Amino acid sequence: MRRLLKIYLLLSSIFVFSGCSISKYNHHNCDKIVLNETFIEPVINYSSVLKYNASVDVLKNHLTGLLIVKQTDSITKHLVFVTELGMKMFDFEVKNNQINTAYIFEPLNKPKMVDALKRNFSDMFMLSGFGNNDCKYETTNEIIYTSKRNKTKHCFIVSKTAGLTTQETFHKQKKTTKINYSYNAITKTYSQIKCKQYGLIKFYFELNEPQIVQ
Repeated sequence: MRRLLKIYLLLSSIFVFSGCSISKYNHHNCDKIVLNETFIEPVINYSSVLKYNASVDVLKNHLTGLLIVKQTDSITKHLVFVTELGMKMFDFEVKNNQINTAYIFEPLNKPKMVDALKRNFSDMFMLSGFGNNDCKYETTNEIIYTSKRNKTKHCFIVSKTAGLTTQETFHKQKKTTKINYSYNAITKTYSQIKCKQYGLIKFYFELNEPQIVQ
């Protein structure tokens, strides 16, 4: 009986924690908007190629190397990951707000891994645009935007002095990812992006110090 009580209390605390995590974004008195890039500084600059030093932990795999983000034509972007030894691990093509696999190193070609990479890249770089039911409200130091796409709620925290700092995503009441951003106002690029995926499939991605190539 005591063991069952402990389990019940543990599950209850998890539920309360998840509920509290999303409750801070559930404000009824907010401004209805159509969220777009005029509200949040985009990660990808369409006139430049971005290069990030990247570290990836997904499932039992740890990869380090270079992530290259480039616009190849007016509607197409590519995200290419190359190891420190120069071996290409994957190439994702983004077109019409859809991310597809152009190439992936065969040992990594597992459905759960590919889905995790595509979904988190899409969220980190805001590749799929925004959703609907967009909302904006302000605190003393921050502006918070929320947007719902399919069954996922995206919550963006924008500092009034430092730009976009955090994106959190929720499926129903459960937090699925947290992404932290550091913005360099001088170069107008995100100098660091960290993404952590929660749940059964663990995912961690860290991007540092992009170099702009004209």
